[in-house]
Amino acid sequence: MLANENNNISGVVLTFNSQLTIEKCLAGLSEVCKEIVVVDSFSTDDTLKIVEGYTDKIFQRKFKHYGDQLNWAMEKATGDFILVLDSDEELSNTLKEEIRKEIGGKVNFAAYSIPRLSKFMGKWMRFSWRGDRVVRLFKKGVACYKDRELGSSPEISGKVGKFKGNILHYPYRDLSHYLEKLNYYTTRAAEEMQKQGKRASILDLLLRPAWKFFKMYILKGGVFDGIPGLILSCLSSFYVYLKYAKLWEKKL
Repeated sequence: MLANENNNISGVVLTFNSQLTIEKCLAGLSEVCKEIVVVDSFSTDDTLKIVEGYTDKIFQRKFKHYGDQLNWAMEKATGDFILVLDSDEELSNTLKEEIRKEIGGKVNFAAYSIPRLSKFMGKWMRFSWRGDRVVRLFKKGVACYKDRELGSSPEISGKVGKFKGNILHYPYRDLSHYLEKLNYYTTRAAEEMQKQGKRASILDLLLRPAWKFFKMYILKGGVFDGIPGLILSCLSSFYVYLKYAKLWEKKL
């Protein structure tokens, strides 16, 4: 059941084989949005069956990259405001209340950044990923996503406000799923760096991964996230190492 038709927010979601997480995502959006626009990259699981229970604004389009797909999806939205969620995210109750109050009253900003709280190995990472904020709610026409291989926040024309309530993020089913994504995203990251004319050196391979671990585990306090925090810091360090290794490999 979508929010009252007088609501002027359009939810926008990209999907691909998202059956395990999409229901939470759409259920929360339906409480604050007048419509939900879903652009699917030809899922082969039950994603579309679930989506059909929440919206009829469903489109299928080949995925080129995150920015291209989202810019196209936002053109299909009719609301004055657009709220973007990934298919593995949901709105917390606190955030839903903030959105209703803010958009229902005098709006002072062109866009809003939202803190994101992510779960890893069954535990909320309150320290390791501390400071993670994403711009996801904005007036239609003020935001444009960059032409990049990986996901990024949009470029905004206007002032950006801040919400306190969290987007709840469920990025990995388990360690095997993490490693699948690790391989994919490090390849795309290396491709992006190559397009920017960057090259990998021995110092990149030696120092950047070590700094990533120190920053996440010590400076951000990942040590207080317990064993999952330690594992995540190690894997994040390896992510940095692998993307620079793949960048170095491209010059061979």
